[in-house]
Amino acid sequence: MSLFPAIRSRKYLQRIWLSVTLLTVVLLLTAAFSIMYTSERTVLRVQQRANAKALAQIRYNVAQMNEIVADTAQTLYQNNDVKILRYAKTDDDFMYQRIAALDTFVGTSSFLQSIFVYNGNMKRFYIGNGNVRAFKAPYEKKFAALLTDSRRTPKLRLLPIDLNEAGTRLGKVDFFSYILFDPSTKEGLDDALILNVKSTWLFDNLALIAQEDGGRSGQAYLMDGAGVILGADNEREPEVARLAERLGPQAAGEETGGYRVIKTGGRKQFVTYMPAGLQDWTLIYTQPYGEVVGQVQRLRYTTLLLTVLFLVLALCVAVVVSKRLYRPVEQLFRSVVSNTPDAMVREAPTQDEMSFLSGLYGHMADRVKRADSNLTENRWILKRFTLRQLVQESELRSPEQWAKEAKDNGLAVDASGGYAICVARIDDVSSLLKRGPDDLRLYHYAISNIAEEIVSREYAIEVVDLKPDHLVLLVQRGEPGYGRLTALLEEVQRVVGDYYRLTFSVAVGEPVDDCRELSAAYARTLNLSLYKWFYGRGAILTPDMAHQPEGGGGDATIPSDLERKLVEAIRAGHPDAADAALERIFELVAETSYDDCIHALSYLAIVIKRTVSETNANKLKPISHDLYRFHTTVLEQETLEDAKHAFARTLRELCSFRQEARDSDANSFMIETIKEIVRANYKDLNLSLQSVADMLKMSSVYVGRLFKKAEGLSLADYINEVRLEQTMQLLEKGSFTVNEIMEQTGFSNQSHFFRSFKKKFGTTPREYRLKKSLS
Repeated sequence: MSLFPAIRSRKYLQRIWLSVTLLTVVLLLTAAFSIMYTSERTVLRVQQRANAKALAQIRYNVAQMNEIVADTAQTLYQNNDVKILRYAKTDDDFMYQRIAALDTFVGTSSFLQSIFVYNGNMKRFYIGNGNVRAFKAPYEKKFAALLTDSRRTPKLRLLPIDLNEAGTRLGKVDFFSYILFDPSTKEGLDDALILNVKSTWLFDNLALIAQEDGGRSGQAYLMDGAGVILGADNEREPEVARLAERLGPQAAGEETGGYRVIKTGGRKQFVTYMPAGLQDWTLIYTQPYGEVVGQVQRLRYTTLLLTVLFLVLALCVAVVVSKRLYRPVEQLFRSVVSNTPDAMVREAPTQDEMSFLSGLYGHMADRVKRADSNLTENRWILKRFTLRQLVQESELRSPEQWAKEAKDNGLAVDASGGYAICVARIDDVSSLLKRGPDDLRLYHYAISNIAEEIVSREYAIEVVDLKPDHLVLLVQRGEPGYGRLTALLEEVQRVVGDYYRLTFSVAVGEPVDDCRELSAAYARTLNLSLYKWFYGRGAILTPDMAHQPEGGGGDATIPSDLERKLVEAIRAGHPDAADAALERIFELVAETSYDDCIHALSYLAIVIKRTVSETNANKLKPISHDLYRFHTTVLEQETLEDAKHAFARTLRELCSFRQEARDSDANSFMIETIKEIVRANYKDLNLSLQSVADMLKMSSVYVGRLFKKAEGLSLADYINEVRLEQTMQLLEKGSFTVNEIMEQTGFSNQSHFFRSFKKKFGTTPREYRLKKSLS
């Protein structure tokens, strides 16, 4: 197979080739850009170090010049001729000889431009240099301005002087002045020596060193602390001014120097700067940026060319490497495809090979998982079916058949004998059934797992759910006896209660030795589990706990005297008597067997229902209580105590209803009588609760409480309501005045009458009459 057709036809091969190619390209480009970036920075650092050496030489020359000037100034300052010139009060015959000596000293010096000696006594300058003396006016003017105040006059330092401008902080420098004088407390100076140094001596030195830097077109400058470039002429390129403006603040604040790349006039400049070590001057050396990094540009072009060549070579190599890496995948793919159904292979063109293989593997894994799950589920179904048959139809199997089925289905118990059947019933199972069967199955599963884990520490055990309301635990002892079984079952109850907040009772049947007796033992244990009725929720029932009720000889019927007392209490509405009779009845039925107890309670429910029916037949107001489901409710209870509470609750409701009915009959006559008294005497101004109670010969408190309980309002409010109704009727007739109506209806206070009327009808009596007449 050729390379490029193979790449086009195999998507996974394309991914390998693209991955290898992309990785190679990224690495090459990263390396190339790293070389380009670091090479430029390296060249700039190397050039900065070279420039720093040149600037160091300039700084040395400046320091030497300053030292020479300082030594010369000190020598001249102590010279006798100079002292005479400084302190003389008049000119003598030798004055011109002394000035001629100054001319000679200036002429023999290579760096001195002139010497000025100031005499404070005569207020005049003596000048050493004949050419300067001829044009002394601007010099004397400049120096007179400098020497006006000894406290402000710079001393022992080189001052750049521009004769055409006032001040000393300008770019053009005609010469540098070095002033020497004695301190004075006066504003002016008594005398001073001024050495003027040629500016060209310094600036030519700068230019010379700059030109010697390998033939490059560099420029050296001197910048003062104000950021002004100093020079010997007035010509300044705008780029130099902008360079000083941008560099000045930064360069002035550094002590060791550095470099920057600054763009001025559309051109980039590589600028190296260094403190001059003298006053606040800074040495600056500029070079065209392109000239400095010219070699870097060539290196970049070379690197770019090599990168392109390597990329082309890498693409070719990537094809070969990808083909070799793809070969095992191709062989696997062909092998799998040849054994895969055509319907699944048709999906391959839309996927790469590894995605197809991965999807095929996932599909096959799902099928294997489903098959394994189905096999496991089938085994569990068969195992549960076998357990159900062994428990419910054990007599139909021989021990040999039992042993074979136990082995085939992987049961923990075998056919060797020594079994105990336990029946576990979940408490309040009816509430779980209301939630849905899934919750009940979940709890069955939890109890089964916990029971198997705990009991299996000492006994072989299998758990199966035969019916929704109980589980069967088939336990086989490894040693004689079941002394530890009850304790293990209590631990199971405790663990289930802690984790699931669930209680259940367990009936432990008698041990049997023959596997064919399991069905009979299950029936007995199932009957034993019903005795939770007597012992309550969460009980562990053993066979000896069922003998006592059954052997007690209890009667299934209720004694006639107790039945009569209960009936009389219901009819009379006496709850205490009913509770006493019910308590005694339950004490008796607790001594009977389960069946007899259920029979007695069913009969008791029938007696209560019959009594209520007979009572309702003789009463105008019958007892409204649903007793049709009462019998079913009793049988649905899980324990005898629950049934007792159900009976007690029903009897209290029946007695309460009978008491209320009897009280209602007596109170209804009383309320009607009170209403008749009010309607007959509403005109009486003295009609009140007390007067009504006096007529009935009863307590006013009792009458008021009785009336308010029955009618929902006080008797005084009722009297007011009756009077307002009569007022409304009289207003509608229109034959009486409002005052007459007020007197006829029993109102003694006019403001109370108007307030009560407006509160009830929302208007005054007169407005009410007017509305009625208009309507």
